[in-house]
Parts: sequence; structure tokens; C-alpha cells
Amino acid sequence: MILRRVLHVGPMSQGSSCLSRVNGLKALGLDVDVLDTSPLTSSRFRALNSLTLRTYLTPSAVEMNVAILKRAASCAPDVIWIDKGIWVYPTTLRRLKKYAQFVVHHHTDDIHGKGSFFWLHRMGMGLYDLHMTTNRWNVLEMSKNGLSNIFRVGMGYDQDYHLPPSGSNLPFLHEIVFVGHFEPHSERYVTALRKAGMDVKVWGHNWWKSKDPRFRSAKPLSHPNYVNTIASAKIALCFLSRRNRNESTGRSFEIPSIGTFLLAEHTAEHEYLYGDGIGAALFRHEQELVEKAKHYLAIESERREVAAIGHSRCISIGLSWGDHMRREWALVERFLIKGKTPVEGKDDAPFWPGFRRGDPADAHLADEHAASVVSRAIPNPPLPE
Repeated sequence: MILRRVLHVGPMSQGSSCLSRVNGLKALGLDVDVLDTSPLTSSRFRALNSLTLRTYLTPSAVEMNVAILKRAASCAPDVIWIDKGIWVYPTTLRRLKKYAQFVVHHHTDDIHGKGSFFWLHRMGMGLYDLHMTTNRWNVLEMSKNGLSNIFRVGMGYDQDYHLPPSGSNLPFLHEIVFVGHFEPHSERYVTALRKAGMDVKVWGHNWWKSKDPRFRSAKPLSHPNYVNTIASAKIALCFLSRRNRNESTGRSFEIPSIGTFLLAEHTAEHEYLYGDGIGAALFRHEQELVEKAKHYLAIESERREVAAIGHSRCISIGLSWGDHMRREWALVERFLIKGKTPVEGKDDAPFWPGFRRGDPADAHLADEHAASVVSRAIPNPPLPE
């Protein structure tokens, strides 16, 4: 391994996937120094945090740009890995080249999404040596705009945290749960389930925007309570962000990894990963959501079998952040040192051919590695303990 010293820059707050990626890099034997960017928007004044994200001219943004330069100068890394570098000035990126061989960027959001705060990042995109994103639309758009130094990376779960609670089978405290931020379609889905007589508990940011006053009291779920809340639900919902143009999201992997039944919006990605009615249940509209929720609430044995297959699938094909780092660091290193892009098929694992260049999953649902083919061959999958 040629590149060993990494300065990782990103928010390290509890529950952040950045911490999972850092642990994955460390597990590879890399020397990883960490600069936590959580203080960027940690003011107790909500208006100041909002101003930071809109202007990047507040003291915290300026201080963070100074901090990354100081840290890079002191640790002299081979690679500076910046996660969600929406606050990094182009002048800072140019100066970082004095201290590191390479500067790379990783993000799990949509840099062109409505309401995103990536305008400053877009100004400096050409200064990075490599871009990694979980958003396939961004791969296609950036490639179309002339950037060849980009490939898609996997979204995942934390292999040390998103696990079935050990040593016990939790009683079901909830029928259905949804943990996620407010978007209008999420409210419509939850409303449809409640109108059909089902009990749905909701946690997440920005539910004060809801039209229905009954949802406005919903608050974010604390990190220590996340796993037990998901594990104690008969069904956990996964709605995809229209703002981020998601076709899968963190919950797509965290819920099955914890061992809970996943009821998610239908996409080709979800179908490739789990299969509809095999390792998850997928819906296309409100009526189908209600029908499938009623069906799986009523038939416990079927619900447990689907949840078990989804859990086994997460582990068997390697969908954790640690698995992704193990596969993707080799691709990063090869691109930075040799300029070689991922090889179709071989380097796309555990996903479909063309995944790294932003191809959709639609054409690969009958491939040998798709859940609709593979998971049917799993005899009596063990239930998570």
C-alpha cells in the first residue's frame, strides 16, 4: 500500500456515517488523523447555523478553513479526505496541495439537489483529485460536465452499531416506525397508513413543517435509542428523499442489518439488493403501501422470514461501511497513483455492472447476484438473535 497517511475531515458527531468510514479506513491499517467539522454548525443559535450554511462567511466557517490548513501542515498526509466539504474555500483547496499529495471528496447528498448548500463546493470541484459520491445522478452530471475523476461509492450501515440487540429478543413495542426527516410525500404515506387504522410512530427533523398538526411534535430520535427503536418495531419504513433524488438511502441498509422488516419505496436498486417480498417489501404508491403493511402485520412468520433474508443479504454481500472502505480504498489508491478508473463488473461489486459510473440497476434485476435470483436459494435463513 503506497498511500498510508490520511487526514480525514468531516462531522464526527454521534450517528454520523463519517465516523463509520474513519473506522473502516483505520481497519485497513491506515494512519488516520481526524479533523471534526461538527463545530461548523454547532451554535445554539439556529439562525447563525443557517447563515453559515448560506454564506460560509461566519466565524465558524472561516475558523474551519484555517483549522484544516493548520492540521494538514502539522500531519503532512498523503491524502486529505474531505467528507461533505460544503464549507471549503477554493483558496483553501489550492493551499492544501502544499501539504498533501492528493485531496479527495466524499459525499452522500445531492450536490445539485433543491435546497442543498453545495454552491461553494461546486465552485471548487475542479481542484479535487477525486470525487466519490453515493448519488448516481451526480456521477452522470459531473461526468457530462467534463469531470472524469469521479466514481460512485456504496451507501451502507455501521457494522459495529447497526446490529440486532445482543442476547435478547426485544418485545414489539411498535407496529410501524418511520425515522427520517420531513418531506411532503413522507407525510402522505404516514397519513395513509394511519387512516387505514395502523399505528405509526414518527421521529425526524423538520416535522414542524407538516400540514397535519399531529405530526408537528415529532422530534429527531437520539442516537443511543435508534437501534432499539428499530429493533422493537414489527415494520420499519424507508421513504426516499426527493430532495436528494435517492434510489436507496442509509435506512435501506441499517434496517435490515438491525434485523427488522423493511418496507421501502420501490426502486430498481432496492429490488436488486433485496427483491420484492424476498428480503424486503417494496411499494410504488399509497394503496400498495397500505396493503403490504396490513399483510405483513397480520402474518408474523412471513414477516420474520423476509426480515431474516434481508439481514442475511446485508452481511453476505458486504454492505457495511467497513466493507465499502475495504473495496473502495483500493480503487481510490489505484486512481490517484495510476490514474486508472474502476473496471466494469470486477470493481462494481457488490453491486451491478456499471455501478461505479452511475448506471441504473434496472437492466440487472435478473443477474446472478440480484436478490431476486440469489435470495430464493437461501434455505431457512436464520433469524437474527
